Amino acid sequence: MKSKGTVLVMQMRRLLRSLLRDTRGANMVEYILLVGVVALISIAAFKMFGGKVQDKIKEQGNSVGQINASPGQ
Repeated sequence: MKSKGTVLVMQMRRLLRSLLRDTRGANMVEYILLVGVVALISIAAFKMFGGKVQDKIKEQGNSVGQINASPGQ
């Protein structure tokens, strides 16, 4: 007859093996990590280029405004 400690160790080993073999949810974790990385890259790009992009948009808006305001058309 096995002692309670031996049975407990065997049950823990079985549980650990089943947890290591179980891959359900692994894809979701990978997608979550991927979304997080993309979000971080987007935030960094916005911080770096946000002012320049905003200036270009204003510049183009002014150009369009000048075309619409030019006389004789």
